[in-house]
Amino acid sequence: MNTTNDSSSSQILQTVKASFYLLDFLICSVFTILITQTVWKDSVLKKEVRYFFLCHHLMYLTFFFCLGTVFSYLRASQVNAPVLVCWLIFAVQIIIGRAVLLTLVLMALNTCIAVCWPLKYLSFAHTVKYKLIVCLWIIAFLGPTVSVVYEGILRGHQYIVQLDPTCPTTLSSTLSRIAGVAFIIILVILIIGSYIIMFREGKRAGHFTKSNHQARRTILIHGLQVALHIIPTLMNIWIGGKPHYIIFDLTNFIIFSLAQCLSPVIYGLRCTELRHKVMKRPFCCGTLDRYCSGSFENEHNTQN
Repeated sequence: MNTTNDSSSSQILQTVKASFYLLDFLICSVFTILITQTVWKDSVLKKEVRYFFLCHHLMYLTFFFCLGTVFSYLRASQVNAPVLVCWLIFAVQIIIGRAVLLTLVLMALNTCIAVCWPLKYLSFAHTVKYKLIVCLWIIAFLGPTVSVVYEGILRGHQYIVQLDPTCPTTLSSTLSRIAGVAFIIILVILIIGSYIIMFREGKRAGHFTKSNHQARRTILIHGLQVALHIIPTLMNIWIGGKPHYIIFDLTNFIIFSLAQCLSPVIYGLRCTELRHKVMKRPFCCGTLDRYCSGSFENEHNTQN
């Protein structure tokens, strides 16, 4: 009886996740297309490294939601898919999820260098930006790929080709959990280190200037956004699909989903320069402009 109830609750949970993922995918797709087209068609914005990383971040986020919709739908529908297929879909989603987090690190480091070493920033950033994207994908691929290969060797050929309606993942293994936690801790250290350096630089510049106040506000908002990305991810690794944590899992997922869906606004439309150019596009309305400008103060000067 308990097994039946757990299975039914898990199916409902996956249905809710698939619905949220689909909604996030649709919303994020609109913002991603809008922002990336605006950046790539504007010669001034296209030259700025922060928008280069922002466009990559939003594209990865959109693909992450897309794969999340597919994977959660497979679980909710209890499709008899081979275990290896489920592993690969989930592994690709984790790879893209890692790329999303890595772009957050790159954006934080980019802002830190721009604030603390402005004279060397342009030549350095433009030289290494493509190399950093290549390194990003190598790092993102490494963990999930090793995890799939390791689990495949450990469980054998017969297991990975058998049909399983529960659509399992490799996240349940101890090795993958340890690797995931270590990966996130490293990213947290890099992001926090960047924010501390920026905060100290802002403090050295003066306590009461308007720009310095906006810089501190930016750091706090971005720090909260990053926390809402990382903490739910750590909780998800800890939960590991355990049936008796379903309510906690759902709450954690909703927080994570909403936080990620806000990324186009937090990292993109808060900038007045980008927002105004987005609003000049013929299919944009003034409502979004009033919402963004009313919800957030202008942070553009602090990001240069």
